[in-house]
This record gives sequence, C-alpha cells and structure tokens, in this order.
Amino acid sequence: MRFHMDDHLPLVSVEIEYKGNKKTFNNVLLDTGCSSTILDTDLCEEIGLMLDLENAITNKMFGIGGTEICIEQKVSGMNIDEFQLSNFIIQLGDVREMNGFDGIIGSDFFLANKLIIDFENMEVRKNKVR
Repeated sequence: MRFHMDDHLPLVSVEIEYKGNKKTFNNVLLDTGCSSTILDTDLCEEIGLMLDLENAITNKMFGIGGTEICIEQKVSGMNIDEFQLSNFIIQLGDVREMNGFDGIIGSDFFLANKLIIDFENMEVRKNKVR
C-alpha cells in the first residue's frame, strides 16, 4: 500500500470492499497514535456497510482535535486493499466532516496485519520475517 505525505501527514487511497461492493476512500490518514480504525459513515453506506443501531456500542474518541462520538461495529469479509479483515472491530463516524479524512487507519489495523510503515519507500507492507 503506497502512501504520500500531505502537510506532513501520511495519507493513502485505499479500496474498501464489503460484501462484494467496492469503493475507493481517497483521503485516509495512517495514524499509529489512533488506537482504532475509523471509517466515514456516509462513505461506508455507499458500499452497504450500515450502522447497526440495534447492537450499537458508542465510543467517545479523544484526540488533539477534540472529541468525537463513533459507533463500534464488528465486520467480517471486509478488505482494505489487499488486507482481509475477519471479525474486525471498526469505528464508524463523521470523520470526513469533522477532520477532512475519509477514514483513519489506526494501530489496531497495523497490529492485526503485522504491518510496518516504511517512510523511506513510502509504503505500508508486511513485516519481513527475520
């Protein structure tokens, strides 16, 4: 997964696939300081990933930009680029309007996939086995 720097922030475009529906999220922040992966609710609805309000767990996300309420939801059969997510917990929230991003890929995603961010080659990739 290739990324670029914009205003000193690592940004990536990723294709999100859920239940056969695909959409490119163009302005996604790579944020190891964020514990959770957060996707914009409106963009997720376009691929059929709807808020499950019946089983919703609300989370208050804190950061330098303030506080945001997100809905925690478990998803299976979701791909972010070449990375398969099975029973992965994501947050759905209004990140596009609040922060200007289509989503934020947090440390949970990096840990689940054993990824490293390679700033020299501007890519996110699997860690090479030693």
